[in-house]
Amino acid sequence: MSLGIGGNRSTIIIVAVIAILFATGWETAEYRKELFLDDLSKIYESEYDVQNLSTPSPSRWWQLYVMERLFKSTPLGSYLLRKLFLKNGGHKVVEFAHAIQQSDPMNSRTGLISGKEFGMGEPLIRLSPKEYEWHTAAALESADRIHDLMSSSSDYDDQQQGQPSKRRKYRSIRDYHNAYIQKSSTPTKVFDKLIQFYKDTDARLRIMQEVDYDVAKQAAKESTQRYENGNPISIWDGVPVVIKPEIDVKGLHTTNGRQMVDSQIAKYDDIIVSRLRKAGAIIIGQTVMHEMGIQPTGYNTWYGGPVNPYDMSRFSGGSSSGSAVAVATGMVPVAIGFDGGGSVRIPAAWSGIVGLAVGYTRIPYSKSSVNVNAATKAGPLVNNIEDAAEALLLVGQPISEEEGRDSHPYHLMYGGDGPPPPHLKPRWAVSNDGDKITDDEKPVVRIGVFKDWVSHRPSQNIASVTIKDDAVYKVFEKTLSSLTSSLNDRQSPVRFEVVDFTIPRLQLQAMAHSILLTSMFTFIALNEEFRGSSARSKPNVRLEKATQVQVKLGTVFTSLELLACERIRAFATAQWRKVLMEKADVILTPMMQMTSVQRPPGSDVAGFSDLALIVEMLRYVWPGNLAGLPGLAVPTGVDSAGLPISMQVICAHWHEADCLAVGREIEKIYESERSIPPAEVFVDLLS
Repeated sequence: MSLGIGGNRSTIIIVAVIAILFATGWETAEYRKELFLDDLSKIYESEYDVQNLSTPSPSRWWQLYVMERLFKSTPLGSYLLRKLFLKNGGHKVVEFAHAIQQSDPMNSRTGLISGKEFGMGEPLIRLSPKEYEWHTAAALESADRIHDLMSSSSDYDDQQQGQPSKRRKYRSIRDYHNAYIQKSSTPTKVFDKLIQFYKDTDARLRIMQEVDYDVAKQAAKESTQRYENGNPISIWDGVPVVIKPEIDVKGLHTTNGRQMVDSQIAKYDDIIVSRLRKAGAIIIGQTVMHEMGIQPTGYNTWYGGPVNPYDMSRFSGGSSSGSAVAVATGMVPVAIGFDGGGSVRIPAAWSGIVGLAVGYTRIPYSKSSVNVNAATKAGPLVNNIEDAAEALLLVGQPISEEEGRDSHPYHLMYGGDGPPPPHLKPRWAVSNDGDKITDDEKPVVRIGVFKDWVSHRPSQNIASVTIKDDAVYKVFEKTLSSLTSSLNDRQSPVRFEVVDFTIPRLQLQAMAHSILLTSMFTFIALNEEFRGSSARSKPNVRLEKATQVQVKLGTVFTSLELLACERIRAFATAQWRKVLMEKADVILTPMMQMTSVQRPPGSDVAGFSDLALIVEMLRYVWPGNLAGLPGLAVPTGVDSAGLPISMQVICAHWHEADCLAVGREIEKIYESERSIPPAEVFVDLLS
C-alpha cells in the first residue's frame, strides 16, 4: 500500500512540476508576445487609444446564475476569465510598466516625466513649504470665501437676510439654519416630517438600511432646545444627515452593503460622524449601498433598492446609492458617501444632485470594515455647491491629536504637520479690496478639454435612449459655450477660455485602475472569509451572484500585473498633474456618457453584472481615483426622458476650491433648468 501511495504521490508531484513549468512559460509568453514599446519615447504618445471593452453581458438573471457557477465553481472559470483579460489587452500593463521603469524620471529637454518620483502605491502630492503656507493662509479666509462663492445668487441674498430661499427647488444647510432661527420650523418638526416621508416611501425607494430613530429623535430635541435658548452650535445644528454604511455610526451596523449580522454593530463613531455630531447635525442612520461598493449601478438585492427617484425602473447609480437618493428626494440636504471608482460622483449624476469626491487624503476617516486605501476617498452628496463647500470645511480638516492624528495613515503618509487644511480660495483668486474689477482685469481660467475623450460615445447596445438624442454631449457643448460667452463674462468674476490637451496611454491607465480596484474588492472579500471576522463568518450570509463574479475576476491577476499597475498609477499621477499645473486650471468632462439605464428583469433577485457597461460608466471617473484628483459632479438639466444629466469638473491635488468655483459658475447656468423627482417621492421638510 505504501508503494502505491508513494507512486501516486510521485505522479502528482511530476504532473504539478510540469504544470508549473508550462504555466510559467505561458505567462512569460503573454508578456513577450507583443513588446509594443520597443522605443521608450512611445510611452508619451498621446494619440487617443481608448477602445470599447469586449466582454459577456448577461441580460437575463439565469444567464448570470450560469456565469457565476461557471466562473466560481469550475477550473474552467479562471481560465476563461484570464483569457478575457488578455483579449482586452491586459498583457500590455506589464510591458508598459517595464517601459516606464526603464525611462528617465524626467527629461529636462522635453519636459516629459515618468512619475517615478511619486514612488508606488499612493497618489499623494506633498506641497512645498511655500505652497503649504499659501494653503494655510487661504484657510483663514474661508468664511468670506463662501460669501464670494455664492454672492451672485439672489437665493443667497435671501438667506443672508435670514429667510429660507423660496426660489431654490432644494433646501440648503443655510435654509435649515435660518428657518430654525426665524422659528418657522424646528429640528424636531423636521425630524418628524422626515420620518413620515421615510415610512411613506420606503417600500418604493428603499433608501435606508437602518434608521437610528431614538438617538436621532433625542438629538433633534436637544437641537430644538439650543435654538430656543439662542445658542445653536453652528450652521449645522439640527441639519439631518445620512451616512453610507462603509464607516461606523455608533450602535448601527457597518455592513459595507452586505446583509446585517450582529457582529457588525459599531462601538464608536467614525471621525466624520463625530465631526458632524459635534457641529450639531442629526445623524438619521445608514443608507443602502451597492454590496461591498463593488459596482457603480447601485442596486442591492438584499435590501431591494434603492431605485432612481426620477424613474423607479432605472438604476440610481452607486455605490453610494442610498445616500444620493436621500438627498435627491429632499429627505436630507447632506449625505456622506465614499468614492473608489466614482461612487460619489456617479450616483450624484444619475440622481440629479451635486457630488464632491475630494482629493486623496483630504477627508480623514477611520473605517473598521475596510482599510484606508489608495483609491477611496470620502465626499459629500448635496444639493448645491454652497453645501459642498460647507461640508468640505467641516469634515475635511486635518486630523487632530484628539482624533488620533499620530497613528492615522493620512497624517503618517504626509509627514510633518500632516495634510494642509481645506479652503475655498481658487488659484486664480485676486484681491481687489472690494472694488469692482473691469472685464479686462478679470483673471482668465483655462478649461482643459481632451476632445477625443469627451466625444467618445458609448456602445449602441448600452444606452440607446441617450444616444438617440445625444443629450449628454449637447449639454457638454452648451456648458462650454455658456462659460466662454461674453454674456457670462459680465456675470462671472472670471473669464473662461478653452484649452485643448491630451494625456498619453489613456487605455492602459484606465485598465490599471480597474485591475487595482477589482483586486482590492477581492482582497477584502477573501480577507474576511479567511479571518471569519464579519458577515462572511456566517455560512448563511452570502454575496450576490454578481458580486461573486466580480470577486472571482480579481483572482486572475498576477502579482507582476498588480505591481505594474502601481507603476502606471505613478505615471498617471504625473501626467494629470502636469496638465493641471501647466496647461489648464480645471478639466471639464461629462460626468457620465449616458443617463440612467434600465434595471433588467431579474436583477432584483440575482444582481446585475455587465463589465462593458461598468467600463463605459467609468469613462470619465477613474482619473480621480487612480491619480487621487478631486472631482465634482454638477447637475445640468435633464434629457428628453426627464433623466438628470451632469458635468464633471476635475482639479489639481489640494485645490477642491477650483472645482467648487467653476462648479458654481455651471450651477448658475442651469439653475432655471434644475429638476426635482415626482411629487410622490419628493419632500420639502421646511414647507
